[in-house]
Amino acid sequence: MKDMKNMKQQLLQGTPLPLDDSYQLSLISKADIDDLVAMLQDEEVTEFLWFAPAPEQFLRDYFNPMAEHNEKAITEQSEPMTTLIIRDAQTGAFAGMAAILPMGMIPGVYEVGYQLPRQSWGKGLATRVSRLLLRYGFEELGAHKIVADCYASNKGSERVMQKIGMTKEGHQTNFYPYKGGLDDRVHYGINA
Repeated sequence: MKDMKNMKQQLLQGTPLPLDDSYQLSLISKADIDDLVAMLQDEEVTEFLWFAPAPEQFLRDYFNPMAEHNEKAITEQSEPMTTLIIRDAQTGAFAGMAAILPMGMIPGVYEVGYQLPRQSWGKGLATRVSRLLLRYGFEELGAHKIVADCYASNKGSERVMQKIGMTKEGHQTNFYPYKGGLDDRVHYGINA
């Protein structure tokens, strides 16, 4: 994607946006929620997620407002919530989700995140979509800083943060419940 303004406009048209030849992105919609719930019920996918697995209704109640917000944004051509669904460009099969969202109430600071089903692991997809979200954050959203974090044991996610140019900015000990004990949390960030 060369022009981030075109990215936003294409997303607001409700049409898929090519990430590359293999994958496309779209704003989260109600039609995506079943795929998200299924992904977040997989214990391997949720090994490093503090909020999942969770009851199905909890997940539906979490994602429905995002989908409703984006449906309204498409209708009104207003600011979308940049929670994106990743699908195979050829088959339309669900390949994951990624987001860049405001970090609390701090203007200009955004957080990037991603969750992928097992069939999408090891293909560089998290890296490619995260690079695009960094560009979108800096060029379109006016971010001055973009952050991400993960469990210290989640070396795959930490490698993604490093590959997209983020720098390790912090380490909290005994933060996340993990396998009957506690795991550390690592913080990464990148400035405009």
